Amino acid sequence: MIFYTGLGYLTFIFFMVPLIALGSILNWGFGIDVLRANSWWPLHSLMILGAILTFAIGAYLNRNKVEETIYEKSGPMTVLRTKHTLYWIPMEYWGPIILVVYFILIAVRSFRSG
Repeated sequence: MIFYTGLGYLTFIFFMVPLIALGSILNWGFGIDVLRANSWWPLHSLMILGAILTFAIGAYLNRNKVEETIYEKSGPMTVLRTKHTLYWIPMEYWGPIILVVYFILIAVRSFRSG
């Protein structure tokens, strides 16, 4: 089950669009298969581009906060919250989170094979 608010469900789509779209263009147009290339740079650069795209779009969408009034014992309090979240994490933070997880998995794979 996916928990999101606003446009938070688009987070993974924005992350994967550069990988799929530009990877297809590189494969069909130039014959560079991103997943089977001798160098990992094409895949790494597309993942970084996806993280930047996710961060930029998330920061743009969450630039205006929503005011939420919470009633506590001491009285009403106004809290500013982001509009677009995925699993209660603002959308702009998912780009760096996924990128860090990706590079950790690549490092683990590199240490196991080398």
